[in-house]
Amino acid sequence: MCDNKVSFHIPHGYDYREVFRQCGETDPRGGRAICETCKKDPAVMRNIQQHEENIAADNDWLKSAGWGEM
Repeated sequence: MCDNKVSFHIPHGYDYREVFRQCGETDPRGGRAICETCKKDPAVMRNIQQHEENIAADNDWLKSAGWGEM
C-alpha cells in the first residue's frame, strides 16, 4: 500500500462527516480503504486479492480445527 489518504462520508446526526483512512487500513464500513492510485495498479490489486484469499484460507483451516476465526 501507499501513504495516500482515502476519504469517506459517514452519517453524523442529520448530516455527514468526512473521515480519512490511510490506504490499506480498514474503512468505516469494515472493508479495506484503497486509494485511486492503488486501484489502477494491477500488481497492487493482485497482491490485495492474494492477501484476502490467504486470510480466507487461514480462517477456513482454523474453523475446521474447531478454533474459530482470528
